[in-house]
Amino acid sequence: MTNYPYGNKRSVRRRHILMVLLYGAVLLGVLILGFVLDRDKEEEQPTFGSLEGRFDSDIYKDHDGQTVNYREREITNYLLIGVDQTTLEASDHQNGGQADFLLVLSIDRRHRTITPVMIDRDTVTDVATYGIFGDAAGKKEMQICLAQAFSGRETSGSENTTRAVTDLLGGVKINHYIAMDESGIPLLNDMLGGVSVTLDDDLTALDPALKKGETVTLDGAMAEKFVRGRMTVADGSNASRMERQKVYIKALLRQLEIKMEKDSSFMADLLEALDGHVISDAGENTLIGDVTAYQTYDWQPLQMLPGTHEAGEDGFMEFHPDAASMEDMVVEIWFD
Repeated sequence: MTNYPYGNKRSVRRRHILMVLLYGAVLLGVLILGFVLDRDKEEEQPTFGSLEGRFDSDIYKDHDGQTVNYREREITNYLLIGVDQTTLEASDHQNGGQADFLLVLSIDRRHRTITPVMIDRDTVTDVATYGIFGDAAGKKEMQICLAQAFSGRETSGSENTTRAVTDLLGGVKINHYIAMDESGIPLLNDMLGGVSVTLDDDLTALDPALKKGETVTLDGAMAEKFVRGRMTVADGSNASRMERQKVYIKALLRQLEIKMEKDSSFMADLLEALDGHVISDAGENTLIGDVTAYQTYDWQPLQMLPGTHEAGEDGFMEFHPDAASMEDMVVEIWFD
């Protein structure tokens, strides 16, 4: 994993481009729409989508009586991970936090589209585990959010989460991950001067001001409660929390655009405030290159894995994907 600080010598433009990617990872998938915010670029964009030189992947599956191939050379996938800890620094065995937020951002160069796929943190799947000394200890069925807590000698928690997502999706490769810690939420929110949302649920158990039906401008502390609160509000499920996260993202983007229009240096200031709260296995040039290359692509509707929620034997909520429906979705997005 790599931490990316940025010095003052880089131009505001360069920082702007990279930040459009990173602020999305910092807060619950703002990256989903962040690519389109860099509207001032004048340089000619690269052209993608040619089928020349395309090769079938060695990943394939039988689906509805025919063999379908994974479109490996036409698609780039980013996994956004929101970690429920205040730091992303390495920690002790099984203490790497949990992945509260998981979103696969699928960039399709053939169709020139970007498809966000949200994964419920409570999704039950096989997760690789490691012993106290970092030795592989096989796989165990558990909630996918727990993959973040396990790390091996050469495998970080984020890499373990990435592998769990690949296995869940039947071999869909994750090219890069971007992880953020929870401390970035109030920082980003307050840099924007607060974010206004209308509440569909009664969240007064989290904060007396969060009354159902009210429109509230969230400060940093309230924003973190709004997007992370779960057990004591609404129906207590991660599904209702995911709906609040989508509401918050849309409102945040509106506020971000206002700030950028009024202050040309705002993105540089925001980057400075969020330094140290984002890590990725992708290099800076890769991140900047992808933002530049795909900023004109068409955004597809947010998709979520089909399935059902139920309480597990231990009393904790579990999400069980519907295998047939999930395979249909996977084939539609990633296979030929």
